[in-house]
Amino acid sequence: MKRVGDKKRILHFIGGGELGGAEELLLSLMKLLDQEQYEAQLICLCEGPFAQLVADNGFKVAVIPMRHKFDLGTIKPIREYLIKNQIDLVHTHGVRANLVARTAAKRMGLPVVTTFHSVLRYDYDSVFKALIAKYLTIATNKHTDKFIAISGAIKEEIRALGVADELITVIHNGLDTGKYAQQPLDPEVIRSELGLDPNRPTVSMIARLHPVKGHRYFLQAAREILDRGKEAQFLIIGEGIYRGQIERWIQELSLDQAVIMPGYYSPIENIYQVSDLLCVPSLMEGLGLVVLEAMYFKVPVVASNIGGIREIIRHRENGWLVEPRDSRGLAEAMFTLLDDQNLALQFTEAGQQTLPCFSPQRMARQVEETYRSLLGE
Repeated sequence: MKRVGDKKRILHFIGGGELGGAEELLLSLMKLLDQEQYEAQLICLCEGPFAQLVADNGFKVAVIPMRHKFDLGTIKPIREYLIKNQIDLVHTHGVRANLVARTAAKRMGLPVVTTFHSVLRYDYDSVFKALIAKYLTIATNKHTDKFIAISGAIKEEIRALGVADELITVIHNGLDTGKYAQQPLDPEVIRSELGLDPNRPTVSMIARLHPVKGHRYFLQAAREILDRGKEAQFLIIGEGIYRGQIERWIQELSLDQAVIMPGYYSPIENIYQVSDLLCVPSLMEGLGLVVLEAMYFKVPVVASNIGGIREIIRHRENGWLVEPRDSRGLAEAMFTLLDDQNLALQFTEAGQQTLPCFSPQRMARQVEETYRSLLGE
């Protein structure tokens, strides 16, 4: 029997096998939805740390694991969950979620919202896998009532999949600053823990170890900076499938004494405490939350002139944009900012003025508008 007059139940679906930008955005959204109007729940389609993290934040969470990317056998238990929990709207995030959750929801006549967090062709390590993901997504796009793009660049990606303009809404990610520790560690303690030299400037890169993140160009730029006589050190934060390749490049470029790779690190605010500069050499970013993080912690940014990053950074006003794959351009920008403290300060001050445009509260209110349009409120 359908409930009357109480909160609308929103069920989110995501792979959830790792902790990345999409997971971070989703948790922020769940926390910031109007608790008097909406009850957010989550289903993860892979075993991993995200389900426990969301549960620790007080939300109802279930794991219905897909044995493989084409596992349509999960549709039946998903439908049973939708019925048992009297879900009002389904919100999907990612290829796995799109395939099974959209299908289950539409068979029950429920409205579906899909958020696109990235450009599909850059999410996979082979063209074949990217094409499969693309066609799986297209196959169930017809089951989605509204599409949310996290940037204008992602909106163009959705349009290229054949989705009508009027079905797509751009809602920029918001940076949830409430998650950061109010009293971070002393920088000297952090440097000692990481093995950083306190007398050398630190250039950091914070990203999962994946080809799309551009570590190769970061390392090539690091070699050039050292060759030009700048005694800098380089910090690579993150884990992923590309670790072995990155370690080989470090050896080939003779960067063993200059690059530190501690892997996954938490709390991330400690890294900004000891960073003089953040480099984001990605080949594609849906938006680039790491850029907003750096702005919040007053760390100047050099980043690729691609995707949603261009919607945050205004070149040489609040950051420095370099064309993707241009290691020489990266090195020039990084060298200049390490040398010119006035320019670095200008970037960080302008970055503080940029942040209000990317507030998580603003993001949540816009998502609620999308829900209301589909729920007939």
